[in-house]
Amino acid sequence: MRLLPAHFSSPSPARRPFIARAALALTLTATGAGVGAASSVPMEVSVTMTPAACTPTLSGGGVADYGLMNAAILKPGQITALPAISMVFSVNCDAAAKFSVLVIDNRTASVVPGLVAMGSGNGALGDDYNFGLGSSAGRSVGGYSIRFVTGSYTGDYQPALLMSSPDGLNWTSAANNAVSKRLQYSWGTGGATTEAYRALSGSLSVQPYVNKPENLSLSNDVVLDGSATLELHYL
Repeated sequence: MRLLPAHFSSPSPARRPFIARAALALTLTATGAGVGAASSVPMEVSVTMTPAACTPTLSGGGVADYGLMNAAILKPGQITALPAISMVFSVNCDAAAKFSVLVIDNRTASVVPGLVAMGSGNGALGDDYNFGLGSSAGRSVGGYSIRFVTGSYTGDYQPALLMSSPDGLNWTSAANNAVSKRLQYSWGTGGATTEAYRALSGSLSVQPYVNKPENLSLSNDVVLDGSATLELHYL
């Protein structure tokens, strides 16, 4: 069995303008000499501001490379956990900015329901934490989890705590460091407020779980084909 690289990409997002519209209610008054009604005209001033440009990067080109592995590691009736691989995730901005990260599964059609929960022995890791590993010979290869490693992140050289939000508006400290597809992630110093950073850096880990061998076609090479996009949003 040949297990090839699982790919994780973090393309730079399109730069989205932030529109701050300030309406200045200036009244211009013209008054006649002694008598006559005053007249006025409203004036609106619009200001367009763009956010700081931020660039996310992953070390190693964002590739978790497991090389070649022998099918003998797969045991009948069992989901096989492969070792976790860590890479450095960083965001660098040309000025301090608040941002969040949404992780998108590009292989969601290959998700095996419940596989990450069963493979990890953690029932709390439902399928929103289960990223697909693609298909081989029409069969789903497995799944993997992604984690922002607790305690590894710094923002502008100070400790930065992981926070999560279902809507990008209401933030709390992340319950765990496993990445959910339903949540956005950001960093701060605690409480319910994210922080603006020029430079954020820490470890991101991936851990694959290979499907039971009886659910795979082992007559050919089996390729790990995970693909996820880390999408940066300005807050």
